[in-house]
Amino acid sequence: MGRISGPLMDRFDLRVDVPPVAFRDLDLPGSGASSAEIAARVADARAVQSDRFRDHPDMRQNADLEGSLLDTVTTLDTSARALLTNAADRFGLSARGYHRVLRVARSIADLEASDAITRDHVAEALSYRLPPSQT
Repeated sequence: MGRISGPLMDRFDLRVDVPPVAFRDLDLPGSGASSAEIAARVADARAVQSDRFRDHPDMRQNADLEGSLLDTVTTLDTSARALLTNAADRFGLSARGYHRVLRVARSIADLEASDAITRDHVAEALSYRLPPSQT
């Protein structure tokens, strides 16, 4: 990713390092939720977003959030706001990056069927935003 300019990287919502799987790990039993369970959670989250934006025909999902609606939909409690502010200062998030973290945190909360965006949601969103060497 070193060849991509900062302003272009700023437009990516998620940056995830995916290391190769060791051959010995290929035969391990699966863990976590099944694909069907995850698909159901995603469908539920998308339904919440569709309902959220029913009065805004130009918006369909959290990625479309802008302006005052972004502020309304991504209200953070004190600890979540402090975490995001500190991370923005420490890692030099641009305004665009800051708002993208808010959108991703809102989506994470939707996947957990949570009306509120918590510190944990912001922390997870930040983990997808910052390069692995900084998390």
